[in-house]
Amino acid sequence: MNGAMLPLAGIRVIDLSRVLAGPVCGALLGDMGADVIKVEDVEGGDESRHWAPQREGHSPVYVANNRNKRSIAVDLKAPEGRDIVAALIDTADVLIENFGTGAMERLGLGYDTLAARNPRLVYCSIAAFGRQGPRADEAGYEALMQAFSGVMSITGEPGRPPVRCGVSALDIFTGTLAGFAVSNAILMRQTSGVGQRLDASLFDSAVGLLNFQAQNYLLCGQKPAPMGSAHPSLVPYQCFLCHDHRWIFVAAGNDRLWRRLATAIGQPDLADDPRFLRNIDRVAHRRELLKLLDGCFASLPLEDALERCRQAGVPAAPVNSVAQALADPQAAQLAALRPMAHPDLGEIEVVGLPVAFSAIPAMPCAPAPAHGADTQAILRDLGMDGDTYEALRLRRVLKGSPRDGT
Repeated sequence: MNGAMLPLAGIRVIDLSRVLAGPVCGALLGDMGADVIKVEDVEGGDESRHWAPQREGHSPVYVANNRNKRSIAVDLKAPEGRDIVAALIDTADVLIENFGTGAMERLGLGYDTLAARNPRLVYCSIAAFGRQGPRADEAGYEALMQAFSGVMSITGEPGRPPVRCGVSALDIFTGTLAGFAVSNAILMRQTSGVGQRLDASLFDSAVGLLNFQAQNYLLCGQKPAPMGSAHPSLVPYQCFLCHDHRWIFVAAGNDRLWRRLATAIGQPDLADDPRFLRNIDRVAHRRELLKLLDGCFASLPLEDALERCRQAGVPAAPVNSVAQALADPQAAQLAALRPMAHPDLGEIEVVGLPVAFSAIPAMPCAPAPAHGADTQAILRDLGMDGDTYEALRLRRVLKGSPRDGT
């Protein structure tokens, strides 16, 4: 598809964020056609560039979450650097930032200042706790916020230490929601003619992600606890260890599926046992039922258990490794895996927007930029002459290629 036909074509985004939540937001907007300019410091740039593991000097975290962007490297501690970024924001529709509370104001780049210069600006701030409240000044990272929010307290096995979620769910969820909010603010601007400030936080996202677990507490006073792979409201809905020491996840999420499962594993009488007749009964007698089911699955090899469930129409899956999941034939159909021609790594696959659009058969997937790769071109478009650019580059206010012709 022609880039001009993408839904956010013509929208310019200045991405002052780093690491994960903010970059995810910017990458999603870039997927939809926005011109995303990533502003980095002149020293190391976004710290996720340097995370392990690395392939030929490229971090997978940076490669995945900074696709479809250009990079300009500017020293915000220098007055000239701040002036450059402010002038760049004057040309923009959207700003994304995840500095600590008050830092943007101290740089002269706060919302009130920039909105006065550019009233159409959509200004999206991402923080750990948000910009208001007693914890607004506190720093927070993914695992810290999993701990603080209660997410970590319900992850893992009962009676065992708290466990960090295996993916950076809060960062990715926050970045995705921020992208959703930015897109809607752009739509609102079409009617109002003005932008607005958006505040996203990992704490907010964590409570949103808790969803029914938080609602169980708010509505019923039920305090969630870790349950391993089990579901607090459905039984049986969890992993079982098979005879060949491989795991199966069985999702008998209603009474009809439970009856089918009981028959499939050769225990049809269990479905008529008054203790297990309805889901509410099975939840009340969870321990007794799971002891029986553990014994049943322990006698079955994984493939046999999977086939029995398939024949009975009971949802079940092997517990795959990431490598096994990505090697499955179904992975070839994933919208999330997109081909990319990388200047150093060659043809690679990159994790991108996990939604397929029938009207966008070929979503853009430009490689994440080198540090300061586009500084000169961006500033030339902004009206900076070559002598000024080179002088600022030599003073380390900017990082980029030498002036053309020098």
